[in-house]
Amino acid sequence: MNQEDKIIENLKKCPSFDRCNQNLCPLDPELHLRGVNYSDKCRWMREPLRKKINGREFVSGGGVMLDGILNFVPRSNLKWLNESTQKRWLELKKDGGNQNNNK
Repeated sequence: MNQEDKIIENLKKCPSFDRCNQNLCPLDPELHLRGVNYSDKCRWMREPLRKKINGREFVSGGGVMLDGILNFVPRSNLKWLNESTQKRWLELKKDGGNQNNNK
C-alpha cells in the first residue's frame, strides 16, 4: 500500500468522508503539508462560533469529535483540533482509549 492509499484509508475512518468537502482534515497524517485556508477546516477543527439572530443563539463548530474517529487522529495534528476535542483526545490517550463515552 502506498502512502496516498494509507492517507485515504485513514480519512475514510470518518463517517462524513464521502460527503465532506473540507480540505483540512485532522485525520490526514500529512495535514502539515496542506495549504492553509481557515475557511476550509473540518468542523472538529473549528472553535465554536456563536451568533444571535432574533434573540436566539446559534452555535456552529466547536463540538467534540466522536471517540471512534478521534482515536485515529495523529498526535502531530492535535494542535489543529478545537479546544474541546483536544481535551478529549488527551483524556483518551491518558486512559489508553478504554473510556469510550461517545462512540
